[in-house]
Amino acid sequence: MKKTKVLLVIFLLIISCFSTLVFATENAGVPTESQAATEAALDAAEAENTADSELKEKSQNQVYTYGRIIETGEVKDVTTGTVKDRVQSVVVEITEGDYIGEEFSTDYVLTYDIEGKILAYELDVGDKVSVQITEDDEGKATATVLDVVRAPYLFGLFGLFLLSILLVGGKKGIKAILGLLLTIFLIYFIMIRGIFNGAEAIRTAIITAALIIVGTFIIIGNGINKKILTAALGTLGGVLSAGVISLIFNNMAKMTGACEDAIQLSINMTTMNFNFRDLLFAGIIVSALGACMDVGMSIASSLDEIKKKNPEITWKELFKSGMNIGRDVIGTMTNTLILAYVGGSLTLILLFMACEMDIYEIFNKETIAEQIIPAIAGSIGVVFTVPITSLIYSVLNKDKVVYEKTAKNKIDGKRSLKI
Repeated sequence: MKKTKVLLVIFLLIISCFSTLVFATENAGVPTESQAATEAALDAAEAENTADSELKEKSQNQVYTYGRIIETGEVKDVTTGTVKDRVQSVVVEITEGDYIGEEFSTDYVLTYDIEGKILAYELDVGDKVSVQITEDDEGKATATVLDVVRAPYLFGLFGLFLLSILLVGGKKGIKAILGLLLTIFLIYFIMIRGIFNGAEAIRTAIITAALIIVGTFIIIGNGINKKILTAALGTLGGVLSAGVISLIFNNMAKMTGACEDAIQLSINMTTMNFNFRDLLFAGIIVSALGACMDVGMSIASSLDEIKKKNPEITWKELFKSGMNIGRDVIGTMTNTLILAYVGGSLTLILLFMACEMDIYEIFNKETIAEQIIPAIAGSIGVVFTVPITSLIYSVLNKDKVVYEKTAKNKIDGKRSLKI
């Protein structure tokens, strides 16, 4: 029990020291930049000119709500100036808000780009859509179908995922679901909401990762024990390794974290100013966390089972077994990370190639580099998780006194269980 407490203290100290070190390095000599930027943005918002005020007043006549497609018409091409759009005639019934029950005839624009190379799916009767209703000065309302409502399908997919866990995992599947829900809760309420409300991104990501590691492993492992703390320390070591390596190479490659989507969305921000470099690092920490947790727990559980089956095994043999198990896991886990990031960048890579860019030019694009560095850094974190977890477990269990459940010898009619 004493060793368990020592491990827990070490775990918390590592988190505290690393987060403090990174925070101090990133913010040395920088006087509350985010607060100053926020105050400046607020001052700018208060100093809006007359044209902006008029535009805001007009926008108040716009209402965003939801509706249901009750009738679909023909699909036709509509040319406005030099822009050619493909549109579908539909009738939408408003299902929420002040206009509930009212029906509007409108055109749904299917083209995403000017040349019409990318087309949306045509709407069907019964589809739920998001709608913008605009009133003119005379009070006449017109509706514009913005997009399909996809949230119910996402929730349905998530429900199918949970059901699959229960069917395959049984009682352990319930623990897996509890761990997943805890992770979602911590990611949203601690990291996302914390950073949104002004918390420092790097420190928040590290604290969130630590809480996820401890909470998930405690749920899965029925409390705190040496196996769980070994897996937690090994996972933390792998995640921090990935974080340090990504931080170094992000600085060397002068990564800003400002991808195209971030640039476009930041144009609409008036009172918020995020540090995109810190957000890039925080994203890498969270991305590497899952794979490192998987490897850490797999090795700790395997070594724990080996120790139970062979109590006389030496710590060197335990470490060697952990490394052998880890080598097999590394191949699939690193592939998982690399393939996940490549899959996310596949469309961009093909589009860049269509623009007659060679592979070297594509790698120089920050949008692509933002996918490559996390993939490689996360894979390195997985690799480092193997020796860290194996070493911790083997050292902690080298002097363990083992008792058997049944006696192999009797002395003076008394059972001797100690070996």
